[in-house]
Amino acid sequence: MTSRNIYLRSGRLDSLFRMFGWLLILEALLMLLPLAVCLIYGEADWLAFCCSAAVTGVTGSALAFFYRNSNSPIFRREGYLLISSVWIFFSIFGMIPFLLCESPLTLTDAFFETMSGFTTTGASVIADVEAQSHGILLWRALTQWLGGLGIVMFLIAIIPSLNDSGGISLFNAEVTGISREKLHPRIRQTVISLWTVYAMLTLLLVAVLLFMGMGVFDSVCQACSTMSTGGFSTRNGGITAWHSPAVAWAVTFFMFVGGINFISVYNVMRGNARQLFRNNVFRAYTGIVFVSVLAMAGWLHARGARSVDELLLSPLFMVCSAVTSTGFEYCPRIPFAAWGPLPLIIVIMLMTCGACAGSTTGGIKIDRAVALSRNLRNEIVHTLMPNCIRRVEVGGKEIPQSMMLRIAGFITIYMLTVSAGAMAMTAFGYDLTDSFFASTSCMGNTGLGYGATGAGYSALPDVLKWVFSFEMLIGRLEIYPVLALCCPPLWRK
Repeated sequence: MTSRNIYLRSGRLDSLFRMFGWLLILEALLMLLPLAVCLIYGEADWLAFCCSAAVTGVTGSALAFFYRNSNSPIFRREGYLLISSVWIFFSIFGMIPFLLCESPLTLTDAFFETMSGFTTTGASVIADVEAQSHGILLWRALTQWLGGLGIVMFLIAIIPSLNDSGGISLFNAEVTGISREKLHPRIRQTVISLWTVYAMLTLLLVAVLLFMGMGVFDSVCQACSTMSTGGFSTRNGGITAWHSPAVAWAVTFFMFVGGINFISVYNVMRGNARQLFRNNVFRAYTGIVFVSVLAMAGWLHARGARSVDELLLSPLFMVCSAVTSTGFEYCPRIPFAAWGPLPLIIVIMLMTCGACAGSTTGGIKIDRAVALSRNLRNEIVHTLMPNCIRRVEVGGKEIPQSMMLRIAGFITIYMLTVSAGAMAMTAFGYDLTDSFFASTSCMGNTGLGYGATGAGYSALPDVLKWVFSFEMLIGRLEIYPVLALCCPPLWRK
């Protein structure tokens, strides 16, 4: 490749550096919140956040200042580069508090924890979260809340100058799923509407948890982790630690809502609930949850479970946690590891599937599963009746054949990546079931653990932590933006 064939010229790189600067300034400002919490609680970790915010802020300000006059347009290619890179840079600077706090993590553990936060995975290497300062716990929750709808999505919402084709390119590169819907003609207004819905639901959950007796700090952290479908908690026992069925019911409901396309949630809040129930993706979502809970409840009943908690609440909570990639657990009587093989298989399938596109969840997404199943049905019909032509519709929109090929390719690469992660873990002597569960959990941004990772991911070798960190990244960005960077034609005219 000769230099004149390189697509990304210096001017366009300058525009990306300017945006990196803005994003790092945003991250530095976000660090001031846990800094303030440390001061309120009289904790020494305020100094760690002070240094982290200073380093991040100075770096961001320098980039924004030196490249302030860069106005080159941002197109699809630049958008992919920015989206893929920003999660790495955010994690690099976001791990500084974990390195400088009173209970510091190693470099590998700090990066893993931060990447797990921003990608809303929730897999943790901190064995005793209750021993951490309030500032660290809040920082973990904030990384998930910001990463829920997307880091760059937040930037589009607060910077008016991105209300152009550049903002559309970034929006298309970061939003998950098989389609890119807009609520308003102006992309910034669409993003603001989505963030408003997201923030309102978070505040509503905070109020509900406060009403149920949870403290202010715990309510805020749990609400941020729930609406982002992230799963970081302030207690070692997660939601089970509160021993409150009411809290578990509330978290279950909001996890379920977090798995719905936020454009559909916005329409419901505007009074258009009929549109939601007509959506075949939402019907598939509720159907998957219902069937999974029924199967789990029947299995647990056959093994002697009798209470409402055991037969309804715990299975429903676990199903919603797995399908929405939240990663919370609520098992007050029998730990999940003792539920048996059928619930384990169901959870693995739910983690792989994921919830609706356009939500904060991970996995393949139900939209793709619906499209693939309908295309399979059409192919069977076409085999029997060659002259019969039927369309594939998902969410009221026709899916062209080119998109079906893209969906099939995505699912193939997704499963190959999960298998590669599992193979890497088995190479270190781990059980095959534990390996596939951990790889599926990280790739699906779920964070649940089982067997070797049941007590957390801290015991894994550093090599595996880097492998799973990469899986979290490509799982959150849905593979193609990351793989596109390795494709030479992307950088040519």
